[in-house]
Amino acid sequence: MESAAKPLVQMRAFASRFGALGVRRIGLVLGLVLLGSLLEGVGILMLIPLLGLIFGPAAGGGQWQALAAVLPANLTGAGLLGAILGFYIAVLAIRAVVAWQRDRQSLRLALDLVDGQRERLVRAIAGATWRQVQDMRHSHIEFAMNAEVERLSIGTDRLLQAVVALLQLMLLLALALWLSPALSFIAIAAALLGIPFLLPLVRASHVHGQELSRYGAARQAVFSDFLAGMKLAKAYRAENRYTADFLQVCRDIRDRGLAFSSVQVISHNAFQFAAGLAAAAIVFVGLHWLKTPPAVLFAMLALMTRIIGPVQSLAQSAQDVLTMLPAFENLSRMEQDLERKTAATDAVSGNSDGAAVLPNGPVDVRVDAVNYFLPNGGRKLLDDVSLTIGGGEIAVLLGPSGSGKTTLADMMVGLVTPDSGQVLLAGAQAQTVRFASTQRHLAAYVPQESFLFDLTLRENLLWATPDASEADIWQALAMAEAEQFVRRLPDGLETKMGNRGARLSGGERQRICLARALLGKPGLLILDEATSALDPEVERRLLETIGNFRSRMTVLIIAHRLPESFVADRVLTLRDGRVA
Repeated sequence: MESAAKPLVQMRAFASRFGALGVRRIGLVLGLVLLGSLLEGVGILMLIPLLGLIFGPAAGGGQWQALAAVLPANLTGAGLLGAILGFYIAVLAIRAVVAWQRDRQSLRLALDLVDGQRERLVRAIAGATWRQVQDMRHSHIEFAMNAEVERLSIGTDRLLQAVVALLQLMLLLALALWLSPALSFIAIAAALLGIPFLLPLVRASHVHGQELSRYGAARQAVFSDFLAGMKLAKAYRAENRYTADFLQVCRDIRDRGLAFSSVQVISHNAFQFAAGLAAAAIVFVGLHWLKTPPAVLFAMLALMTRIIGPVQSLAQSAQDVLTMLPAFENLSRMEQDLERKTAATDAVSGNSDGAAVLPNGPVDVRVDAVNYFLPNGGRKLLDDVSLTIGGGEIAVLLGPSGSGKTTLADMMVGLVTPDSGQVLLAGAQAQTVRFASTQRHLAAYVPQESFLFDLTLRENLLWATPDASEADIWQALAMAEAEQFVRRLPDGLETKMGNRGARLSGGERQRICLARALLGKPGLLILDEATSALDPEVERRLLETIGNFRSRMTVLIIAHRLPESFVADRVLTLRDGRVA
């Protein structure tokens, strides 16, 4: 009972999302569908006067008399034939225009629904706290944004096709009932006999959709881990194990796809057999029992032939929609989970209403009784931490790995919210502050792992400060001790960085990341082991330059050891979750 109810719940949720596109737009598409179906029925009915003209009025029966009444009485022979064919061609032309508009508007509806879902998910991820993003498996996000959204697109398109097919079927059945109720009931009975063959396919379609979501996500996870751990895999010669895991998931997906295809083939052939029986029954009963006029019988067979298309379209659409529903549920659940858990804060963008506006220049930092536990029941990482850094000071935060230095820096940037206590910048909470100038950043964070996009060097520098001038770029490069090697690059600022900055050495990447941070003229600059890949001479010069930043910004250097010969205004040590 529960398995049967779940698709209905998913379908109601999907219908609600679809209805949000607007009653007027949906009504327009339905109106075009109805008009197109009506024109198609009129075109088929024109076969009766055409056959009656060829074989005589007796071949058309009473239906010929009804249709002949709307034709001009003074036309005979070639004139009447020309009028019938002309009317038929006109109907075809109008129907083509209506079908074009119908498909165009339907496509716009489907694209708007899919793009809206993708936008909601992206906004939910962008609005989530850094802690939430850390807890999510990124391969699942990538799978949702690509494969699941693609299935949503296909399912939405098929749903609209099903609406078209349903209205066409209703109109064609109405015309068939008008032509011959008895023969129509035979066709309907044959269709009802085929329904039991379709029910297993309906159930299998929803199960297949669930398996596509489950095994597809597993395949994406294995492949993402393979790419991320490629260096480690090669170092341990474990490539074959990764390959075996990936191929096993692929085989599982293939086997389940083959099993579903088998059900599809059986159901399709059963339906074709039922349709053939219906056609044979209509011919036999119409000719020998009901003495149906030939023109009417021919029109009925034409109608039955046209009805097969909408019925098959409905069956195929039902399969695709049921296969899509688990993907829609996964997307909606991910979006709702993010929105439900997201704290009422604007951590990075600085666009939250009521945010405290800070003046340009260095900002003081105060950490008051901060406590923080690692996610999912982890240990207590920060234990009643309190410290102060004055505006314009250069402070060094020392401590062993795992002591919580990076987490504390994340709090200062506004990425992480403490479980208790507060982190204040210029007296305001870090999550709710922004600078008066949009050209300045509240805080710039340069991590140990230098990340560059596969873009040009210029695009990487301007990524966070797109309006910076050429002079600003070179000034930031000079401050980061990067100007000389950038000028030696063959393409200068237009040099492509490659995947994760592969065109540069580790020390060069660190300096480019520092220049990117300095380009935003931050009030607080945090360097988290950001000089670890530099040779001693470059590190010495860079630290001398940093020593001159006091009038421009507050600087916090996170390190395992105090840099040699570096004079700081304040040296703090974090050990076992406490400031020593």
